[in-house]
Amino acid sequence: MKETVGIQRLDHVCWAVWKLSDALPLLTELLGLRVVGQWRNEEAGYSGVALEVPGGNGNIELLEPLGDDSFLLRFLKERGPGLHHVTFEVEDVEKAAAAMRAFGIEPFRGVRRSHGWAETYIHPRDSGGVLFQLYTDEDHQHDDEHEHTPPK
Repeated sequence: MKETVGIQRLDHVCWAVWKLSDALPLLTELLGLRVVGQWRNEEAGYSGVALEVPGGNGNIELLEPLGDDSFLLRFLKERGPGLHHVTFEVEDVEKAAAAMRAFGIEPFRGVRRSHGWAETYIHPRDSGGVLFQLYTDEDHQHDDEHEHTPPK
């Protein structure tokens, strides 16, 4: 039996939107999700909001582009608002990358480390249309600041 990527939990599902303020009322007022964090990543060109799903273990994340050179702006122009990525916390990102290779999938952009965590991706072309982010927390405090940078 082949090794799996070692998923520990669903961390979040990310929705790319033109404007956070346009999407938030649906999620907070109608669906009853609670805002648990907000951030701005000027370097990567996006701002975001994390929302807690009642009774669940994962969150919903909204991202909006900042500026004309944001990868998120390119994504929205090509595909429109919608699912951007699904993120799972894994036991060990290096082992997850090895399991992906053994399965015949090259980790998109390899394994990257920054802001206290290591991450890799399964590209949508290898998964049938969904970008999967796999990460391991490395000396990172769980707080309201998500500083990851989804691929361009």
